[in-house]
Amino acid sequence: MKQLGDRLRDLRESRNLKQTDVANALGISNKILSSYERNISMPTIDNLKNLCEYYNISADYLLQIDVGKNIKSSQEAATLTALSQEQKQILSYYGRLNAEHKDAVRGLMVLYHKEQQRKPG
Repeated sequence: MKQLGDRLRDLRESRNLKQTDVANALGISNKILSSYERNISMPTIDNLKNLCEYYNISADYLLQIDVGKNIKSSQEAATLTALSQEQKQILSYYGRLNAEHKDAVRGLMVLYHKEQQRKPG
C-alpha cells in the first residue's frame, strides 16, 4: 500500500515537475520535500494544506482516508491515473499557464467541442 510520500512523488512525477520546482512553489526546502517523498517525515498541517492546494487534490487522497461521501474525489483520482502520457503532458502544460491563458484554452476547448457536436461524423 502506498504511503503519503509515495503519493506525493507520483503526483510530482505525473506532472513532470522537479522537487525543486515544487519546493520553491511551496516555500519549503528541497530537503524537506525529499523527506516527505521518501516517507521519512510527515508534513505539518500547513504544509499538507499547501501541498493539497498546489496539486489540487484532497487531503483524503494523500492520507488515504476513505469517506463514503467523498466518492467523487476517489473517482477523479482514479481518472487521473488512467490518463495517457500525452494527456498528462498536456495537463502539465495547462497547469503552468497563468489564469488568463487558462481561460483562453478553456474557451477554445468549449468552442471546438461545440463545433464538433454540430458536425456529423
